[in-house]
Amino acid sequence: MAVLLITNACAFADKPDTRFLSGNWEIRSLNGEPTPDTSSRIRFDPNTHQYFAYFGCNHLNGTYRDNRHTLRLSKPFGITKLCANIEDERTGTGTLGFVKSWRIINDTTGVRLQLLDKHRYVRLEARLIKNTAN
Repeated sequence: MAVLLITNACAFADKPDTRFLSGNWEIRSLNGEPTPDTSSRIRFDPNTHQYFAYFGCNHLNGTYRDNRHTLRLSKPFGITKLCANIEDERTGTGTLGFVKSWRIINDTTGVRLQLLDKHRYVRLEARLIKNTAN
């Protein structure tokens, strides 16, 4: 019995707590289109209720409120510099403005975060970055 419990605990070690929005995520798509910059990231800190985003140009952050999978993001802010791929960033930050809820899917392709608009359309999809705090 103890061996079974230890085995199960190890099997769930990489799975996020789906009751709370948290973790570091690699953004894979925005509005159904693959992200051109593979370094795009978003991170949610449940202790400070801050989010941090990177769409290939500026490091942005804001605050969020999460209540039973509904989500309210503040407008992102940060130092604004002009980059060659500034349009990718504008798409990313604009997309965040439509987000109203979230869900985590854990299937054979891995752990995915989906941020959805009021019509339940997936605006952003990201993959969990393993072995990161928070």
